[in-house]
Amino acid sequence: MNKRQSRLALIVKILLNNAIGSQEELMALLEANNCIVTQATLSRDLKTLRTSKVATELGGYRYVIAANGTAADEVATQAMDSVRQAAITSISFSGHQAIVKTRNGYAGGVAYDIDELPSPIILGTVAGADTVFVAVDEKATKEEVYKVLSQIFPANIMEENRHYFDLA
Repeated sequence: MNKRQSRLALIVKILLNNAIGSQEELMALLEANNCIVTQATLSRDLKTLRTSKVATELGGYRYVIAANGTAADEVATQAMDSVRQAAITSISFSGHQAIVKTRNGYAGGVAYDIDELPSPIILGTVAGADTVFVAVDEKATKEEVYKVLSQIFPANIMEENRHYFDLA
């Protein structure tokens, strides 16, 4: 892994495990991990990773990384896979709706990913801060929904919540 790839991976790790509200905070944590970076480089890295600031429950802000895989390059796309792995915590069903729970601030990115799936059984999504409601065609089976969501959801999350899809 080259220096840039290592730095991006470290930024992803830090943002997933800490509530970072400023570039200065992030630079300090990078420095603590022996990664010295200029503000301009950090700003470009944050743009590459498609980060955004979201409000926290305590009234502050934190950086989150978009869960969708539309990053500018392969390194960032790999980072998005890590984000999606960490962002989605569970999935369940209520009637013809799948309910996806995420970490705070990640529901919008997960909803975007679901909306981008090329499937006629997913009718649309509504995202909050940590929940995505997925409208499913009433004729679709839960097994079909499982197959569609498995395209983007982490395998461990799908397996842990398999019982909601009435799968043996």
